Amino acid sequence: MKKSIFKTLVIAMTLGFVFIACNDHEEELQDEQLQEANETPTKDAIYPTEVSETSLEVAKIQKNGHEYRFIAVGENDDMVVIEKLYGNAEKNNEDSSLEGDLTPFDIFVSLTDANLQVPERIAKTAEGSALTNSGRHISESLAPVEILDPNYTDSTIEKACYDIGATGFRNSYCGGTPVVSTPTDIRFCDNGLWYSNTRNSSYGGSWRERDDVQTWTNVKCGLTRVQFYAWKSSGIWPFNSYSWHLQYQVDFTNGIWYAYYYTSDYTEREVRRTRPTNSGSFRAYTRFF
Repeated sequence: MKKSIFKTLVIAMTLGFVFIACNDHEEELQDEQLQEANETPTKDAIYPTEVSETSLEVAKIQKNGHEYRFIAVGENDDMVVIEKLYGNAEKNNEDSSLEGDLTPFDIFVSLTDANLQVPERIAKTAEGSALTNSGRHISESLAPVEILDPNYTDSTIEKACYDIGATGFRNSYCGGTPVVSTPTDIRFCDNGLWYSNTRNSSYGGSWRERDDVQTWTNVKCGLTRVQFYAWKSSGIWPFNSYSWHLQYQVDFTNGIWYAYYYTSDYTEREVRRTRPTNSGSFRAYTRFF
């Protein structure tokens, strides 16, 4: 009788250890799977050429030689703001009016009259009490807001292959020298002439998760394509896997262009510039913050 009880206890304890060991092993596997799913970008990662998000222009404003386009990306609060000079402002190479860490909402409010309603997608980018303090109402209309300059001319740069030069680009668009980076504000001033250029949110040998990306591009002749990539999940854990997603791309012609990708989604990011027609060259400034 005692031997039977003893055998039963031994078997129960053995099964218990096996069960605990199995649980530990499953937890280790789950940890490994989670770690693999959230791994940082690798050198052999594939970069898609198809844009993964839909985009829609919600506002275009032409004012005092500056054209601003507000483009909603995806279904969240992502937005791209693009600025291009025209007319005398372009000929005289005026400075951008976009200074400081402004949100798309801040930019829109600074450009428009106080009684103009703010498109809902732009209003979503307001931070803190900015919307309340502005006294602005939100428009749910899907029609884009257009404030057009009757004197606007599409191609007012009369200079072939416009190039501000290395010093001019560095001083006007890189903030002078030296360009200082931190883990939360990563900057690159590539003021030489380039045929292709890739910059990402890495600092000190490690990838950093950032949300916003600010760029300046001086296109000297030809066409320059600017692509905004994000390292994102393509499914639901534990079956998900992380990869590069091309969220938005835009082609710039001769001149100087500003493009600002705004989002609240923190992840590793990369900006790629290429020449789709293999013509011209460019100078570039890129900031992840």
